Amino acid sequence: MRGILKFSTHNGHTRTLITLYVLHSLHCEPKTGYDLLREIDDMTGGEWVPSKGTLYPMLRHLADEGLIAPQETGARSKTIYALTEEGETTLAEIKKSRHQSRENFQLLRNIHSEIFGEEFASLAEKIWEIRESVRDLPDEKQDAASEILDTCIIALRKLEEDR
Repeated sequence: MRGILKFSTHNGHTRTLITLYVLHSLHCEPKTGYDLLREIDDMTGGEWVPSKGTLYPMLRHLADEGLIAPQETGARSKTIYALTEEGETTLAEIKKSRHQSRENFQLLRNIHSEIFGEEFASLAEKIWEIRESVRDLPDEKQDAASEILDTCIIALRKLEEDR
């Protein structure tokens, strides 16, 4: 049985969503563990942040696997981590397997629908489909897609005003 918030690589390693996020974030730029905690806190509006007891052992484990490496020690002896070439490869491989994300989202959607009803899930599903459709568009079609979405946003705000 696979975890809903876990992703597998071709060699059978299973990565949690938070591990995948750490790899993604370090792909963007090197960071300290504290930087990662703050970033996740900001992203979730403070609603969920992994404990230091979760994040720091994860960082050590990823370093032991060769996916990240301590780059330097910053102020106050804080270790700055960077993604290694192997980490880049692992992240790219998981991102190519977006179907796993789609399948996991569907499982969460089914649970959510059971609890809260189908009508909300159906809107969430459409938003997800829009996201996936836009992500797959070639660069030359991004501007047209943006205009379509801007029109949708205006129409939705009008619906809200008409309540």
